[in-house]
Amino acid sequence: MILIQSEILWRFSFLASTNFVLIKFLPVRQLGSFIFILLFNHVAFGQTHDVWIRFFDTVTERSGYKDLRGNIKIPAKFEGTRADSFYNIIAVDEKVDSSYKSYYLLKDGRKVGQDSVFMFDFMFDCESEGKIIFRDRKKDRVGFFDKNGIAIIPAIYNYVSSFRNGLAIAHRNAKRKCWEGDDTINCEHLGWEEGETILINEKNEILADSIKINLNNIDWYSKKENALQIDTSIYISIRGRNNKTYSFIDYGKEFKKWFNSTFLPSLKQQDAVIDLLFTEITFSSDEGWLSLKKKDFLNAFQKTLTPVRFDTNKLKDIRIIQDDLNQFIFESDLYKKYLNSCGDHNRDRFPLYGILITYYKKRNKPAEYITSGFFREYDTDYQENFEFFRSEKGFKLLSVSIKN
Repeated sequence: MILIQSEILWRFSFLASTNFVLIKFLPVRQLGSFIFILLFNHVAFGQTHDVWIRFFDTVTERSGYKDLRGNIKIPAKFEGTRADSFYNIIAVDEKVDSSYKSYYLLKDGRKVGQDSVFMFDFMFDCESEGKIIFRDRKKDRVGFFDKNGIAIIPAIYNYVSSFRNGLAIAHRNAKRKCWEGDDTINCEHLGWEEGETILINEKNEILADSIKINLNNIDWYSKKENALQIDTSIYISIRGRNNKTYSFIDYGKEFKKWFNSTFLPSLKQQDAVIDLLFTEITFSSDEGWLSLKKKDFLNAFQKTLTPVRFDTNKLKDIRIIQDDLNQFIFESDLYKKYLNSCGDHNRDRFPLYGILITYYKKRNKPAEYITSGFFREYDTDYQENFEFFRSEKGFKLLSVSIKN
């Protein structure tokens, strides 16, 4: 049996079914050579045609912005920003004299929200669907600025997600809680406890109250309202206000069904499996990570994609894990369109799942620190991983890490 092992990969962890809600940010992208996203992000986000792209000055170690023709629109003066793409509004940090100033910047040069920049773990928010999160520090609440820096949703929530398909998750009526103890003043990891998770739209209208299900795997772009018939094997439903029911594809359910009903049967013939591979397959080797066109990969690794590899037994366990697109491996222009305005993996549209295969071996002698069970007699031998990426053409095998 293949089990689901879900990992939290959003900027926030919305565990609505539990009493304690944790805030977890993605790791900071290392500043290095600047990334030109060019027209890929323009197509992916469908926003303004005059997007500016971040560049990094290796001498000053500061960031600035250029237009798509390479003209410098803002010199490299920002100490910090997450926005790789400047559509309408970005959050920046600039050194002025001997102090640092954080603010939201518009393309016409106006600075807004200089006392309300939202930041957690030294990371700013980035514009999504013409909106960006801001924070009222006095109230310790968050809301949204629109692309013109106007507070279209007041700071009344404990935390919120970015907008996706005109929808955002919000949490209210919670209490501050420190992960490490009761001191919320000198706390390294501060979160929220209890409260209510709700669904709102761009008008700040509450569509659904008291959501109790896990929302981390939702395809928000698959929304159906009051659908008479839905495929419950891949859809989840949220009961909303005004007798409305909102249904969405659950990426985790969708992947599990696709893997078992489509991918595994295709392994019996090469002509069928090739259509389920990404344009190129990346694989680990003694020389690091390499890539081959999918036809070349099948020819070179004929014994890799076989049904028996995905069979389970006493010494072999298979789990489904959710992961992020590793940009230090997948760094070519082929993958740029799968990034968001922060330059991070756009997992809301293009999630990535892995089939993690763990092989076990019998211990030389039972583990003394384990009193009973399988792991007293057996230990992990090695692991293999097959990553599948939900591109605009559906799930595709993206990478392979196997024992040589």
